[in-house]
Amino acid sequence: MPGGEGYGEHEDRGSKFYACVFHAKDQVSFQERLSQIKKEHAKARHWCWAWRIGEAYRFEDDGEPGGTAGRPMLQVLEGSGLSNVAAICVRYFGGVKLGTGGLMRAYSGATARALDGTPREEVIQRMDFHLTLPFELLGMRAELEAICSSIHLEGDFNDEGWSGVATINENEKPVFENLLFEKGKGKVKWSQQEGR
Repeated sequence: MPGGEGYGEHEDRGSKFYACVFHAKDQVSFQERLSQIKKEHAKARHWCWAWRIGEAYRFEDDGEPGGTAGRPMLQVLEGSGLSNVAAICVRYFGGVKLGTGGLMRAYSGATARALDGTPREEVIQRMDFHLTLPFELLGMRAELEAICSSIHLEGDFNDEGWSGVATINENEKPVFENLLFEKGKGKVKWSQQEGR
């Protein structure tokens, strides 16, 4: 996922293309950024864009010949491997028509340059488990904290031991479950909670 905004430029026969790549959590945040850019570049001729949010995607050529702006921009975004990402590229017309190939190179080139300057942020999936430890196995809490560096335990003691929620990074699930299975002696109860 983008961790900030990146900017890129392309110039061809007098036309100037300015691209911005940024994180878009939803269509509303994308539309807000598009409105800002239209105000910032009010004298531009075209405001072309593309976004991929979750599995959905959209693109717009904004008056350029069909398939010469938004689609090439989307292809650049798809090749980046980023999620929830958007690009907007504005064009200031320089008086010379660039043809379909020239436009495709210009829009994809400016977007690629913006993408190169976009900081990345890794998203780590978290998982919740309902966990019950009997009194004789309470020492497993310390073992879990030692081998699962991301673990967060929240719960209370009751008549039988400790019961609560263990939250871990997704990549630690095999180690977490292996420890509970091997040292739990069949007395530890855990189940993954849905919804995260």
